[in-house]
Amino acid sequence: MDDILKERRQEMKARKMLGLLMIMALGASCQRDHLYYASSNTATVLVEPDWSVSGLHPNGVSVYAFREDDGALYKRFPPVSADSPCYVKLPEGDFTLVVINDSPQELGGSMVFTGEENLATFKALGLKDETRSKGGEYCIVEPDTLAVSVVRGVHVTPEQIDYYYDMPQTGQAEVPALEVRTAPKSVISRVNITAHVKGLKYARGTMMCYMRGVAAGHCLGLEENTREQAAQAFVLNNRKYDEGSDTDGTVRSSFLSWGLVGDGNTDSRYYLDLNFVLLNGDLYPLSFDVTELIKVDVTLSLSLNLNMTLEIELPETVGDEEGGFDTDINDWVDEIVDIPM
Repeated sequence: MDDILKERRQEMKARKMLGLLMIMALGASCQRDHLYYASSNTATVLVEPDWSVSGLHPNGVSVYAFREDDGALYKRFPPVSADSPCYVKLPEGDFTLVVINDSPQELGGSMVFTGEENLATFKALGLKDETRSKGGEYCIVEPDTLAVSVVRGVHVTPEQIDYYYDMPQTGQAEVPALEVRTAPKSVISRVNITAHVKGLKYARGTMMCYMRGVAAGHCLGLEENTREQAAQAFVLNNRKYDEGSDTDGTVRSSFLSWGLVGDGNTDSRYYLDLNFVLLNGDLYPLSFDVTELIKVDVTLSLSLNLNMTLEIELPETVGDEEGGFDTDINDWVDEIVDIPM
């Protein structure tokens, strides 16, 4: 009897020991698999745009990620505040990032983004000016400032994929596996027109003027302007008489534009259509091929100024009380020049 009890006690001890070993083995197994089950399959990439080059102070930042092998869009990430860190999540592979100021929605008043499904077709196009597009002329509105940078060769390795020992807590600070620093630059040009007018006093004012042949937008993936061309309306004003003259002077205009076609070295031609209204109410239109007059100036912010100066002569006229009057006339705004004392 004693032998039987002794065998049972030993059997129970063995079972307890076996149970304890199984619990320990199970715990060790969970610890080994913990990282595997908590993987996010993406790497955290910190995108750090430097806006000092463009001179912009944007409200936000938008990032697009395209796969390098075929240019297909991986993801358009939601815009973030320009005052906050810009984190994007990328899987293993090679990517091209396109970084722009603000968001397509915020810029939607003057441009539309198309073809974002592939880097090769991704464009920002000037919004059609419905009130000015007449006949076969396609006219676009003045664009807002758009700054762009294209970062190629962003390489994410398996070692950079995020792994967590424990489930990350909400609000936990991101730890980037990769940092991308870039300096977006403006793809919008400023057009500066100066017209020296002989007989300026014979003009009552101007009507809407046009520059024809400007680029219709910008190809973000190709990093150059579109080959498509458009027209853009502007007001020619800011009258200033020459010193010592009450007949001759200058008028000016300055406005934003997509600028020159392609990379700027194409055979494209550019034209100005100026519309003066004489004192007798007659319209006096003038057209110029200004291709050879455009002087390109690169600013400190790496954007382009397109400067041109014209010489114009108006016919001598007198006022006519019965002459036509058009409400679209832009009455003169005279430049005030401070006289040094």
